[in-house]
Amino acid sequence: MSSRLRGIGLTGLGVLVLSPDSILVRLLDTDIATTLFYRGLALAAGLSCYLLWRERGDTTPMIDAVRSPLGWGLGLLFALSNMLFVFTIEHTTIADTLGCLATASIFAALFSVIFLGERAPLRTWVTAAVIAGGLLLIAFGGAGSGIGRAAGIATAMVFGATFVVMRATGQGDTLPGLAFGGLIIAVVTLFFARPLSLSSTGTLALAGLAVVLPLAFALIGRGPRYLPAPEVSLLMLLETVFGTLWATLFLNETPTSSTLAAIAIILGALALFYWRQAIVHTRAPHSAPETSS
Repeated sequence: MSSRLRGIGLTGLGVLVLSPDSILVRLLDTDIATTLFYRGLALAAGLSCYLLWRERGDTTPMIDAVRSPLGWGLGLLFALSNMLFVFTIEHTTIADTLGCLATASIFAALFSVIFLGERAPLRTWVTAAVIAGGLLLIAFGGAGSGIGRAAGIATAMVFGATFVVMRATGQGDTLPGLAFGGLIIAVVTLFFARPLSLSSTGTLALAGLAVVLPLAFALIGRGPRYLPAPEVSLLMLLETVFGTLWATLFLNETPTSSTLAAIAIILGALALFYWRQAIVHTRAPHSAPETSS
């Protein structure tokens, strides 16, 4: 398997695993601080356990990765993006939240150009613009609040920056930084949370998050090692499609006609983009990465 296909497969699978995240947050049915505390705890504990298993109990690689400036930056950005995400979920609909997050691909492309010197191919920009335009039908065709949408755009900006930092690590391990981010969330919200306030449904949702979050981000965290940040964030748009569908099935948040139209736009644009990418890389398997249209 080529590194490109490996990146697409790992990221795509991780996004599918992550897609129930929004409804699980909603099903916790508690205050924001408690939701964030448990979210951070699940991320920190789950990813740390995986890393300890992978390294056979050796904590040195984890500590070294977190000590670096990139490790610190990744942890802080990941923590902030998760805090903003939960705030958005609590202040608007799931469709609005995921629609706003669609713009992360645009921010990732912009930050990659500014900070990494990468020149995204023209089709990446076109695809991101088409998908973002389609998902604005979700973001602004729903019933969410203005502050929720604003927080959603802020979340997208931080997510885009997070992908760029993950990309900047090269072949470095990003998972310790993500685990560190989870720890930051748990520590910051510890004194404001009410851990015993969960209902029986909330406890089941927490169990789901404890499985979904570490597994999803363990997979997604490897994607930027093989793909440019804008393309990783394009794949993340699949969460918008499936997250909206899960909200319809399990929370009775019925999507509007504009949401259904946006889903068709997302799937069509992604299919066309990766079909085109496959043709380019099949025709020129030994050429340097493309930097133009």
